[in-house]
Amino acid sequence: MQKLGLFLIIISFLPWLAMAIILPFISLSVAQKALLVPALLVLAEVIFWLGALLVGKEVVQRYRHYLNFRYLRILFKRWKRKNRKRF
Repeated sequence: MQKLGLFLIIISFLPWLAMAIILPFISLSVAQKALLVPALLVLAEVIFWLGALLVGKEVVQRYRHYLNFRYLRILFKRWKRKNRKRF
């Protein structure tokens, strides 16, 4: 069940990519695109929360830690330091 949940969480990012990459280049009217954007947002959220329910509270908390801005900043500083030593 956890693998399905993780798969759903990963798949939930596809509507966001579709909005950013595919939707501007589709030959639809502006009104149709305006209706498609909220539909894709709702779809992404529903898929994400279904996946989060399947993986459980512990896994979601662990991934929230990895996506925390402070943690990402620390990782970026470590990466920067590591790459500075190479050159």
